[in-house]
Amino acid sequence: MGQDIKNAHILKSSTRMTKKKTKDYINLSITKKGFKNINFSIADEVYSKEPDTIEMYKQQRFENGFDDTETWHLDCTFALFMIPRLKRFIEVNNGVPNGETEESYNDKINFIIKAFESYYASDKYYKAEDDERELLVKNVKVAVEHLSKLWFELWW
Repeated sequence: MGQDIKNAHILKSSTRMTKKKTKDYINLSITKKGFKNINFSIADEVYSKEPDTIEMYKQQRFENGFDDTETWHLDCTFALFMIPRLKRFIEVNNGVPNGETEESYNDKINFIIKAFESYYASDKYYKAEDDERELLVKNVKVAVEHLSKLWFELWW
């Protein structure tokens, strides 16, 4: 009991720091570009005329950090999440795995980025003829193969 009173100033100090961190966190603002990079919900687009449904998905995002619409096309959600992060990874990475050169490693990562962008982050697939669609799908499959082989090497 005496120890608690003796260390009360530490507890009081840590409470102040926690309050400051909480206040700083509340004052953070996320840019529109940044928000698009952490929110992949399509609820507003799909349910534009159903405010109750949109509100339900907003509540899910508040509680879980994402909503169910992000799981409808999970490969798309993953790809859109990875594209900007892989681009940044190339900029900040300072090594390459055994058996790779810097050029071959970056070529594979850039291929993944380009394949994901072409298929998921554009309307190329929907505007393409059958042959081009097949190529877009083939490139995504190759990109996923590259990604699976590099999966444990994506760190610096």
